[in-house]
Amino acid sequence: MTARVVVIGTGGFGKNHVRVLNELGSLAGVIDINQEVAKKYGSFYKVDWSTNLDSFNFNDIDGVVISTPTSTHKEIAIKLIEKGIKYLLVEKPFVATLKEATELLEFSKDENVKFFVGFIERFNQAVEISKNYLSEGKIGKPIILHALRVRSWPDRPIDLGVIKDTSIHDIDLSLYLFSSLPKTVYARSGSITHSINEDHATIILNFSEETRAVIDSNWLTPSKSRKLTITGTLGLIDADLITQEVILRNGEGAFLKRIDWKEPLLLELRRFINCIEEKTNPSPNQKDAVLALAVAEAALVSSKNNQVVSIPELLANYHIEDL
Repeated sequence: MTARVVVIGTGGFGKNHVRVLNELGSLAGVIDINQEVAKKYGSFYKVDWSTNLDSFNFNDIDGVVISTPTSTHKEIAIKLIEKGIKYLLVEKPFVATLKEATELLEFSKDENVKFFVGFIERFNQAVEISKNYLSEGKIGKPIILHALRVRSWPDRPIDLGVIKDTSIHDIDLSLYLFSSLPKTVYARSGSITHSINEDHATIILNFSEETRAVIDSNWLTPSKSRKLTITGTLGLIDADLITQEVILRNGEGAFLKRIDWKEPLLLELRRFINCIEEKTNPSPNQKDAVLALAVAEAALVSSKNNQVVSIPELLANYHIEDL
């Protein structure tokens, strides 16, 4: 039987979760504090709806997607765990801070909860192709990863700055593609159009003396662009995360890899459903989220103090091996 999944938060990206879960035959309900919106989606998709998760009947629900503002993720996750939900897809960056992550994971450690974290770019086919090229040694030893992720001001609710909301995607991809954690982080950021949080940032992750990632993100650029360039000792990978086209350049020539475009969210939610139905461990999971959050917080500290931040020192008080 297909897993039954509820979406909490249908504004912003949440409406896409609702749409795709319906396509997959797994949408079982929607919850949104806006009654008009919740009723609209519930009526349109013919599923249960509510404005309050406390009044929703979760008895036959297998999993829940949390797509509300990040500041609410921890509280909502705890309530769902108390209701017996075992599979949670929590949108990036998981929770707002490392402290919140530690508290949530401490609360859930004896509940056998499976956290699936919404690092959607891992399900981008351009990333999969790039990962395979690296594994096959197509560009030799990777030296520099440059990630560019820019756009105009987001048309959705924002309760974080660009680093934890947007750069976090490329922080996670850097750790994923290099299969390691950076030793140090240095960042510069600022705010031009936002009075509270940063809206542009450049982050340098040093993995070793020879390997680093440079991440540029902003909400200031009129046109949208999401690109990865990985330079190695024997060549280069140039990936467009929007078109999902990848160009490989090495001693054998230049090769364009173009495959049929697939929606990353569809692949992500299909994986989440498979985890529920097959009772397997999710990936990306809470450990991936904590590591990415650690790097993001290091970037914020670095930018504020204009200094290099050590990741091992930052993580010294967090028991990552227990996650």
